[in-house]
Amino acid sequence: MTSIELLPYGSPATHVDATVYPWPANPGRTAPVHTDIGWSMAELGPAAPPAKDLLRLVAAAYLADRTVSRPQLAMARDLHIIVHLEQPDLWSEDTLNRLADLLHWLSGDTWHVDVVPARPTPAHNRTDTLAVPADAVSLLSGGLDSLCGALLLLDQASTTIFLGHRDASTAVRQAQDTVNAALQQRQPDITYLRYAFRPMTTRRESTPRTRSLLFMAMATAVASGHNATRILVPENGFTSINPPLEPSRGGPLTTRSTHPWTFFMLQQLLDSLPLDGMTVSNPYATMTKGDLVAAALRPGSTDDLSLAAATLSCAKPNAGRLPGGNPNLNCGLCIACLVRRGAFAASQRPDNTLYLVNVLPSATRERLLRMRRHDIAAWTYATGAGFDEYRVIASGLWPPHTDFDAVLALCDRGLEELARVTI
Repeated sequence: MTSIELLPYGSPATHVDATVYPWPANPGRTAPVHTDIGWSMAELGPAAPPAKDLLRLVAAAYLADRTVSRPQLAMARDLHIIVHLEQPDLWSEDTLNRLADLLHWLSGDTWHVDVVPARPTPAHNRTDTLAVPADAVSLLSGGLDSLCGALLLLDQASTTIFLGHRDASTAVRQAQDTVNAALQQRQPDITYLRYAFRPMTTRRESTPRTRSLLFMAMATAVASGHNATRILVPENGFTSINPPLEPSRGGPLTTRSTHPWTFFMLQQLLDSLPLDGMTVSNPYATMTKGDLVAAALRPGSTDDLSLAAATLSCAKPNAGRLPGGNPNLNCGLCIACLVRRGAFAASQRPDNTLYLVNVLPSATRERLLRMRRHDIAAWTYATGAGFDEYRVIASGLWPPHTDFDAVLALCDRGLEELARVTI
């Protein structure tokens, strides 16, 4: 079992065998952590302690998820986090178990969570505390779905806070900057906040499954600090369900970031804390990506199409390392890119995205095709064989009263969009 301990900078550790991650008092970095949020979280407004403690717990899980390598054979890790909290007494054994179960569902690992009282620390000075009341916090990552969500909420921009993670990736930052500038021009009173939080130590896991939960926990703290009660996570329903495209895929091998069960478990966790009716949901859970693109991008709008083309959907941008490659482009061949391409085709909106696969010289393009052979094989299998309804339903857990006929119909429509892509 690997243990890490997250604590305010300057506080003594409580577990001798844990790797210690001190959270800076002010935005900045300690040797193992870089963050735009100080320990007191004044940047997020006067958030309730339970919301801040939730973010601290999830941040610790994210650090463990990102820095502990997976065993080559077992794949699953045994992870232990110890977190210093303002109000540890609120975190009963049942509540901590809910968090551990949610982390297990997302990552496939076994999680042990312990909390200890944080030593009181003075709040750092900040004169521009963001405390303007809002109705909702909506995630805005720089991806196509979150852009569509923002466009559909523009008439509510004065009461909505858009929130993103200040990523280390140049491609993500570039997409976020482009989206921010365009939305500010269209709606000057829009509020788009971005905060960094990442380990400075060696990253041993390239696909951390807890990353989305970090964003949602951050949104919970921001919402609490602005008296908002709704957290919106814009994602099309097909990608959220993420049905296995071939029999070999399933379990934590398939990303569950915005699966309906994820929202159900997180809502149960929020309900167990005194957070004044905070809700978290995906407003577009019944839509395919094509449905969402058609709803958000105005027909014939060159501005909308150019903005959509600047977003980043690619799950494997490392292909930019190829000769003549560009890591800032969507590759065009990973499953996420194929779903994106199918969405434009289904929505009858021109896809102006510059895909890496379309700009590489022929020899290098063949190398990219070989690199993406597993994605292409999964796409070929699914679009040829269709979905086995039992395999789709058995691929995960589901909230009570789920309409499985609607789930299967949504998956079939998403697959029809995928079948529109030509490789």
